[in-house]
Amino acid sequence: MPITPEDVAARKAELTGPGGFFELDEMAVGGRSYPVYRHAPKTAIDILQNGRAHGEQEFLVFEGRRYSYNAFFAEVDALAASLQKHYGILAGDRIALAMRNNPEWAIAFCAATLIGAIVVPVNSWGRTEELQYSITDCGAKLLIADQTRFSLIADQLDQLGVAAIVVPEKADFSVPAGVTVFPEATEQGRGQSFDVAEITPEDGALILYTSGSTGFPKGVLHRHISVGQSLMNMLFLGMLVTELEGGPREYRGGANVETPMLTVPLFHATGLLGGLIMPIMLGQKVVMMYKWDSHKALELIEAEHVTGLNSVPAVLQDLLGHPEFDNYNTESLIRVGAAGAATPAGLPELIEAKVGKPSRSAGYGMTETMAVCAIMSGAIFDLKPDSAGIIAPIMKVRFTDPDGAVLPPGQPGEIEMYSICVTPGYWEKPEANAQAFTSDGWLKSGDIGLLDEDGFLHITGRIKEIVIRGGENIYPGEIEQAAYELDTVREVVVFGEPDTAMGEELVMVVYPAPDADLDEERLRHFLKQRLAGYKVPRTIELWDHPLPRNASEKLHKLKVKEAYLDSR
Repeated sequence: MPITPEDVAARKAELTGPGGFFELDEMAVGGRSYPVYRHAPKTAIDILQNGRAHGEQEFLVFEGRRYSYNAFFAEVDALAASLQKHYGILAGDRIALAMRNNPEWAIAFCAATLIGAIVVPVNSWGRTEELQYSITDCGAKLLIADQTRFSLIADQLDQLGVAAIVVPEKADFSVPAGVTVFPEATEQGRGQSFDVAEITPEDGALILYTSGSTGFPKGVLHRHISVGQSLMNMLFLGMLVTELEGGPREYRGGANVETPMLTVPLFHATGLLGGLIMPIMLGQKVVMMYKWDSHKALELIEAEHVTGLNSVPAVLQDLLGHPEFDNYNTESLIRVGAAGAATPAGLPELIEAKVGKPSRSAGYGMTETMAVCAIMSGAIFDLKPDSAGIIAPIMKVRFTDPDGAVLPPGQPGEIEMYSICVTPGYWEKPEANAQAFTSDGWLKSGDIGLLDEDGFLHITGRIKEIVIRGGENIYPGEIEQAAYELDTVREVVVFGEPDTAMGEELVMVVYPAPDADLDEERLRHFLKQRLAGYKVPRTIELWDHPLPRNASEKLHKLKVKEAYLDSR
């Protein structure tokens, strides 16, 4: 018998009730009280130390390199000793990581965390100015970077006042004076002991930089308690779905251990939590790629028996739409999730058509909330695949109008969030904090949404993306969703352009599916059947190449708009 929203609410209440593993409690932090999972890990150090118990289980696969948990932690310990004894890193010091996904990133993160440093993952796709800004803004004492990122600021080390450890990417890398290569840094500490930091749950663990489209990003501080609570929230969702479905999903296709493929950057909360810290907590095997390549991904799914793939919709569409998809054995995939952007209509059906009936998932969160807010997967996802899911037990949400007044249930407004996982503030940005937070501690998201009668969150747009046409507020996300209902649409972006008569007019840029029979007239007719007339874009352009994406593989609306306007 199919589950209902009432079943979800009842089981959620049972799991979080008194005596349960996910029992809720109240915790006072910074003068405010928050709902928390009573039994969550208190610090990231607790999680890492417990990960050692997985011993000789395989942990990490990357470009032909393989690490067991024992081998991985041997490297972590060596680097931790080196950082503490040779670089003088103290608890609370900031260590910036500027690399693409690789084992050294993971080793550096764990080593820095164990000695109490605040880890600062930096956007690995950033410009020289962005890298320089992030290092200076957080006051980093040490930079650990791959060769490509290091080259961007190699001649500025003295000016930045930061020591550097570099991961070579080419055999002929010439090591500058005063710089250490990563293998030498680990060897310096091998066989030496180090002191694991004594920290509290309220101490800083991370500074994650936002990936804004304009201007420099802001550093989002997160406490150790946020890491443990975020991970516990992921476990809660897994248990909730397991109980609703009557038991865990069985491995298939040769898989015998949970094996996620990491497809999103480790410098974002989703990649760091789901692609590194959670696997260490649960003893999973992680398949890591140097950069996204859909053909390479298919080879790895078959060879490593990958069981889970969570990424932004654009990556999933790229993989599932690959012309050679059916030539590879992808039977091991039992979990496929979309996050980081609205799930396009038609993507759930594409997932089912290509992968059978995996446990699909989606959600909604922000860098500022440690990726926590709305959650759903499996049977819950199937209830309302066009939503962002149910609200996490440790999150409170409300919706406000432009004047800040709280709206009644069911009315769309700006989403505001309150949780132990919400950042205590942007790093040394009092003005930004004043704008982002209400006087009673709620975070303003900048997103528009509503909660339906069953408690599912629906994201309808972003405040900054609103197009005001003739006095009418139009949310581009609604129009993009309508276009995605057409299976010949692969990628779509909608934005406004200035117009003397109407103030703004809508523009739609579309990348059709390869070999699709799609033209402007057909697409316009399709949209007219689903949208009010004033919401159908005045201009529709079809591009013959994929649309630009940002570092987290989301479609980069600003770059699409700039390219369109430059062509006029």
